[in-house]
Order: sequence, then structure tokens, then C-alpha cells
Amino acid sequence: MAATNFNFARRPFRDFRPVYVAAGGALAAGLILLAVNASLYGEFRREVSDTRDEIAWLEKRKQTATAAAEQARGAMRSYELAQLAGESRGLRRLVEERQFSWIAFLGRLERVLPAEVRVSRLSPRFQESGEVSIDVGLLGRGPESVVRTISALSRSPYFSAVQLLSESYPESKSGVPEGHTFVITTVYAPEAAP
Repeated sequence: MAATNFNFARRPFRDFRPVYVAAGGALAAGLILLAVNASLYGEFRREVSDTRDEIAWLEKRKQTATAAAEQARGAMRSYELAQLAGESRGLRRLVEERQFSWIAFLGRLERVLPAEVRVSRLSPRFQESGEVSIDVGLLGRGPESVVRTISALSRSPYFSAVQLLSESYPESKSGVPEGHTFVITTVYAPEAAP
């Protein structure tokens, strides 16, 4: 005789225990993963805040370096401009020296100097302002030659600011005077109107 199972329940009996165990395991695994994720997120935030501080420090350092580089470039530009200005002044002075007409200067000096005065030395100085200052070593007969020479140069429109620098009255070894030596300085203006 076969055994018969009689089930008097309204609904069939189902065993949900394995489902509950699986759900509890999944919930436990989810909580563990949530805790791990929360700790990783906290660590990430700490690292990011350190990185943000480092990025801010690097940005500030970059700005400081950029400002220093710009200042160095400006100093270099001004140095280059100052150097170029100095070189151009030197070149301008060379051009003025090359354009200086010695023939015109000596002709004007010869017309102005008294007959008893001779030139022994010339030393021109070309100023940055364009003026030409000339030290002229002269030899005359006596002290009155100094007065005549300064007076004659002062009357000329080509010579100005005439000053006596030195004078001497040397004698030769035989006791006979050789002449009155004197040095004057003057500003020569080649373009002066006669």
C-alpha cells in the first residue's frame, strides 16, 4: 500500500530559510563593503585635501616664479636698453670725431691767433652734448701774447669759454728765453654764424 501524504494547509508549505540566509549574507556583505567604501572615501578625502593644499602651494609658487621671471625680463630689457644707449653714445661720439673738420678748425684758429703766437699742441675732447672742448698749447713772445690770444679768441664766434690753464716762461741752458708757453682751453662751435 502506498503511503499517501495528506496536506491540509491552505497554502503549500515553502521553506524560505535558505532565502533568508542568502539575504542575510548579502546584507552582511553589503555592510562590510559599505564600511570599506566609507573608510576608502575618508582616506581619499584626506589625500585630496593634502593634494589641494599642495596644488595651492604650487600655484602660489608658480605665481611667485612668474613675477620674478617677469621682473628679471624687465631688468634685462632695461639693461639692454642702457647698454644700447651707451653704445649709441659711443658711436655718435666716433661719428662726430670722424666728421670733425681739422682743416676748417686750423684755418679759423690761424685767422684768429695773433701773429707772434704759434701752436705747439692740440687736444680735442668731444662731449656727449655735441660740444668740442679743445686744449691748445701755445708759444708766444711774452706775457702780453697770452692777453692778446685770449682777447682774439673771445671775439671770434667760433670759440667760447676761453680759459687760461697754465703758463710758463722757460729759459734755455744758455740763459736766453725761448718764449712764453701757455695752455688755454676753449669750446669750439664749428656751426657758429660768422
